[in-house]
Amino acid sequence: MNILLADDEHLTRLGLKNMIEELYPDVYQFVEAADGEELLRLLDENTPDFIFLDIHMPKLNGLEAYSQFSKRGIPVVMLTGYAEFSYAKEALKLGAMDYLLKPASLDEIKTVMEKLTSLQYKQTLMRKKDYELEFNKLLDLYTSIQFIPIPEFVIPPYTALLVYFDYSQKTLCKNDIDSLSVLLGSVFEKHHALWASSFLSSGEFCFISSASIPASEFSKELFLFNQKSNGTATAFYFSAQTLPDLFDRLEYIQKNQSLRFCRHLGDIFSEQEIPSVSELLPFTDLLEKIIFSHRINDTVSFQKQLEALTSLLKNDSAVQQCDASLNRILTIEFEAPASVRTFQELLNYLKKCDSKNQEIDIIDCINIYVEKNYMNQIGINTLSDLIGISPNYLSKIYKMKTGENFVDHLTSVRINKAIELIQSGQFTTIKAVAENVGYFSSRYFTKVFLKSTGITPSEYLKKYTIGKISGLD
Repeated sequence: MNILLADDEHLTRLGLKNMIEELYPDVYQFVEAADGEELLRLLDENTPDFIFLDIHMPKLNGLEAYSQFSKRGIPVVMLTGYAEFSYAKEALKLGAMDYLLKPASLDEIKTVMEKLTSLQYKQTLMRKKDYELEFNKLLDLYTSIQFIPIPEFVIPPYTALLVYFDYSQKTLCKNDIDSLSVLLGSVFEKHHALWASSFLSSGEFCFISSASIPASEFSKELFLFNQKSNGTATAFYFSAQTLPDLFDRLEYIQKNQSLRFCRHLGDIFSEQEIPSVSELLPFTDLLEKIIFSHRINDTVSFQKQLEALTSLLKNDSAVQQCDASLNRILTIEFEAPASVRTFQELLNYLKKCDSKNQEIDIIDCINIYVEKNYMNQIGINTLSDLIGISPNYLSKIYKMKTGENFVDHLTSVRINKAIELIQSGQFTTIKAVAENVGYFSSRYFTKVFLKSTGITPSEYLKKYTIGKISGLD
């Protein structure tokens, strides 16, 4: 954290620095300016956390300099050797947080530093909240209508992690999510970076930050998490310089995420490493389908995928290119120690783990729940808690068995219900219709409705009311 000390007297700057270091050893770094022009030049290069600013300085006094950067919202404490209220009044009008007479005592510095750190904490919480809200809005818009507005808070450069969970207990504990957020969040906070985390509609847990942070910095925290959690988390790391590029890379990882079954399971998997093992993707995709079939006790699908795997692998090459990840995922999923080294050993292992069929269809359970609860705020993570399968598994299973993404099915149900409500004549405003089918933003609802039907809900309501819509009522 940085403090800028702007005062034309060297001894004053030195005294402030010594008192702050005495109160907070090894917490702050200091930048010094001897006049107002130097202060503005330093602000062009970097933004400090706090500024101690002398009112009387050469070239450009403190008040004149402050008037040029006051809108940047940097907490400022004004300093002066003159006990005149007019100076304090002018400084406070510009937005200064406090006003001290020189020479300030240690107790006075302690009091003002406590106010500064308290203010900074509150501002950080507000900025993080704004960042999280905008990130989730961007995700919703991109997922639903492929639209990316210009962000106000979620700005480049971006560092992102897409996390996949593999659990032998087939459930993801909320405590584990909280623990992972704390551990990985500490890395972002160490870099004083704004960040957010959220479940995507496809089930992955995504972290994003507006900062450039190397992949290696997350390895220790992910290792600690996997040591203490009920299962294994693998984090795909990627970076981007623009928002469209960020979403493109996110989709690229989603298409290649099964590669974790052959490399880096339970570790950081950098996007840059994907091309080097991309030839294994047909193998790992089939392996993932076998795992999903086992999870939902679908014997027919399990056997079908096993036959496809036999046709795909002609030798031991794919198995031998895997690191310990292959045996680790087999052990996690089938809860039986695996030490597979050849293709034949893999087949023998999987045949022993053939599952029994269950009569209850998991997709039917999901669709029934959606039909009853479409008006509530539900997502893939909500369903995973109810059914007992981690979100990324559940999303893949749904797509594999229905051919559509869960979020698309939920949207379809909601739009059809909206049409029914309009046709019923119970509601006369779009806002009321939107809220009754689970959308709390009528603008967002309008965009989704337009994409689904080719007409806005207002137009539909108007035309239906006067009986000009045909084939829909």
